[in-house]
Amino acid sequence: MASNVAHLIKVASNEISRGINTFAGKYGLTGTQVQIIHYLADSTADNIYQKDIEAEFNIRRSTATNILKTMERDGLILRRPVKNDSRLKRIVLSDKSKEMQDAIDKFMTENDQKILSTLGTLERHSFVRALKKIPQKLKK
Repeated sequence: MASNVAHLIKVASNEISRGINTFAGKYGLTGTQVQIIHYLADSTADNIYQKDIEAEFNIRRSTATNILKTMERDGLILRRPVKNDSRLKRIVLSDKSKEMQDAIDKFMTENDQKILSTLGTLERHSFVRALKKIPQKLKK
């Protein structure tokens, strides 16, 4: 059984991605763009930079650069210069993204509930905790 874990996670991930991409397609977006909009809207941090998105989504700098350039070109985000460091650019949602924010939030919440509904309350906490640990363990 243990040898199937990576496969099972991949299968579940593909199904989750398919659902998010289907939802995103209704707005002319990709699933990743929807997830980034959701992250920016949901974040309690005052300032979010590209490096934060790289860390949050466990993606390489070049990948983040391409995604964010496309999002900026499509009017989904704005890059705001930081006063004390001209190289740093804060990433903020545009009005276009803010208009979709409620629908995205509703979908993401319902999607999470659907995923977690297969587990009992105690299992949910263990499951989420385990999922957070996996990337760290695999990096070593």
